[in-house]
Amino acid sequence: MAQERKRKYIPRRLKPGARILLALFLLAVIAMCSTLFIDLRSVTRQQDELSGTDGTPAWEDPVTAYVTSQEGELTAAFYNEGLARVADCGRGSQVMLESWTPFITESGDEYYHVYWNGQVGYIPCEFITDDLSELMQETQVYVRSTVNLLKDKNGLELGGLAERGTLLRLVGYDYFSGDGQVNMYQVRLGDESGWIKSEYVTFDYASSMENWSSENCRSTTHIQRGDAYGGGDAGALDFFPHEKGDFGDANVMPKDVYALYIPAFQATKDGISRYIEYAKGTAINTLVITIQDEAELAYESDWVRQYGILDRYTYYNTVDEMKEAIQMAKDAGFYLVARMSTFKDSQLAQAYPQWAITDPYGGLVSIDGGNWPSAFSRDIWQYKVGLAVEAVDNFGFNEIQFDYVRFPDYIINYEREGSVDMKNANNESKAQVIQRFLTYAADQIHAHGAYVGADVFGETSNDYVAPYGQYWPAISNVVDVISGMPYPDHFNSYWDGGSYFRPFQHPYQTLFNWARNVSRRQQECATPAVVRTWMQIWDDYGYEYDHVAIQREITAVYDNDISGGYMLWHAMGSLSCEENITGAVELDYYDLYQQAEEAGKILSDYMKLDTGEGSSKTSGLSNSSSASTDTDEDTDSE
Repeated sequence: MAQERKRKYIPRRLKPGARILLALFLLAVIAMCSTLFIDLRSVTRQQDELSGTDGTPAWEDPVTAYVTSQEGELTAAFYNEGLARVADCGRGSQVMLESWTPFITESGDEYYHVYWNGQVGYIPCEFITDDLSELMQETQVYVRSTVNLLKDKNGLELGGLAERGTLLRLVGYDYFSGDGQVNMYQVRLGDESGWIKSEYVTFDYASSMENWSSENCRSTTHIQRGDAYGGGDAGALDFFPHEKGDFGDANVMPKDVYALYIPAFQATKDGISRYIEYAKGTAINTLVITIQDEAELAYESDWVRQYGILDRYTYYNTVDEMKEAIQMAKDAGFYLVARMSTFKDSQLAQAYPQWAITDPYGGLVSIDGGNWPSAFSRDIWQYKVGLAVEAVDNFGFNEIQFDYVRFPDYIINYEREGSVDMKNANNESKAQVIQRFLTYAADQIHAHGAYVGADVFGETSNDYVAPYGQYWPAISNVVDVISGMPYPDHFNSYWDGGSYFRPFQHPYQTLFNWARNVSRRQQECATPAVVRTWMQIWDDYGYEYDHVAIQREITAVYDNDISGGYMLWHAMGSLSCEENITGAVELDYYDLYQQAEEAGKILSDYMKLDTGEGSSKTSGLSNSSSASTDTDEDTDSE
């Protein structure tokens, strides 16, 4: 039998093209596996690095360093492990370095391996230092917004006036914010050393002399208005953005304030408890309490005692009694506003005539029913703001409200006669000094965790600087809350072509026209305040301000999209008109306002409110649809 021949296996060779495709496929698989391995290793490395018990990297010998700036930059780029830019780290930020040995890329760029803000990554070496003196590299600044220096960064005492465009040599700083900005600079002004907030300076002269302009707020708007009535040049005021109070959960301002007013003599435990009891079942969420009026104090103030004038005032509580009364209101859930008379204070003027408006020979001048400390006097600023800070620190008020934050009405007549000494050492306008006082007050009171408000005449809704120094856009720009006092009985009556239009008989139309102007003024500043309006609740000339009339006032303001709320004013306290106000304070106007917006209506229409003229209990009054309140006020009661 023939032996079977074994077949020899000869492998079949791939064609050259197929061999190339196979090689490329194998290379791609290898690359994908390598990338996956590297990514896994990077994740494992980060997990290992963050394995410290306190969440920090478990590096062998980490070192502490700081982010510095380069060529005017205030932040440094922070890169992740893959060298992708993921964040900006402000100068002054403290970081942890794995070591001082840099990581060098193939292109020669050098980075330090760092831990910052809970992340591990890289920052370029030129932005890292261990020398604190290298953090602030600027040596001089220019004043952008005219302010007084502070002699101590944490104090009330004012130094010299640093005017716009002035060069300031830098001495030091307090700290950096998260975006790399200095909070306050220590500077030299001539031979004087002091402190100034960084928001009031810039790094070159040209920008310090520029005027703020945005889409809505244009400097030319104010420049063209000039100084029509002796209150000051509108164009010479500060319209750059100003920081507003922001205290997080520690102090939350209601979205809409519905407030009762409590005068100093009622600011006792018994008095406040009556307001708390009344507010139950209503929408009232705020109490405005006078802590200092022209001759009264709500409590026995240590601050006033330091000035030696406590016995000039009548006060109604010890400090402990006041604390108990205020805590009772806070426990009941009320937002609390401390009202104080600012530049109408006869007791202070009489005690310190060197700070007051006097005749040219130093004798006190009685203007508008009293003696007035001069708003030009920085000693007065310190006294008033010190009292406000005391009230915040001792009693926990949420907000300070400055009333009479102006010069006396009709002061221009005395100035023209040359019969007054205003103590104007810095040659400022009245409008400038009112705005600068409120800027100083806001800075100081914000540091103590409270908001700042200012009361202004209804007249300030007009487009000129009032002769007593109030200009709506300038004040709204720097405070947290601005409160107009458009009491209908404050406006002049006038002949409208068919009869006399008497504003006090037309609460809706008078307030509507006023609020329409306020809406325009609010658009003329970079950082407008919340608008919270004082409402008239007292009867006048036979016209009864019952709950219907008060509703007409309130809805007229909301109908112009001014939704910051209301405060009910009567000099003897809101509850002196208890019968009149009850029907008006039961409503949550803000919620109704939102419902009206959704329905495409204004609030008064949505509520089907009769906005006709005449209270619900009064008839036969003049009616006119052509009202205008673009007129001066004819009385001076606040």
